[in-house]
Amino acid sequence: MAIIHCPGCNRRISSMVNVCPHCELPLGQMTDEEVRKLEIRRWRKRIYRATNVTYMAMAAIIIGVLWWWMSSPVAWQLPPPALTIVLVVFGGVGYIGGRAYLFWLRMRRNRPE
Repeated sequence: MAIIHCPGCNRRISSMVNVCPHCELPLGQMTDEEVRKLEIRRWRKRIYRATNVTYMAMAAIIIGVLWWWMSSPVAWQLPPPALTIVLVVFGGVGYIGGRAYLFWLRMRRNRPE
């Protein structure tokens, strides 16, 4: 067993692997079972990333609301500070977009079998 560089990402990997663990580039002959496992791994990674986007969006909304509440001597003043508006709007759009992408990924036709 030797350490080689992946042609796709140029990271160090074992010469015995059929798929690069970093960029998931197929390097050799793969059986149908290995192809199926690779598709499932990619699908799970996409779900993990979409879930993290929704968490970050929720955090942006919470930070924006707390910023609005804690800014100035009077809490919940109108109009709210510009940073609050930006955080809440981007958080809301990010959350809705992330949840829509999660819904799309989990649909039966997009799920690897």
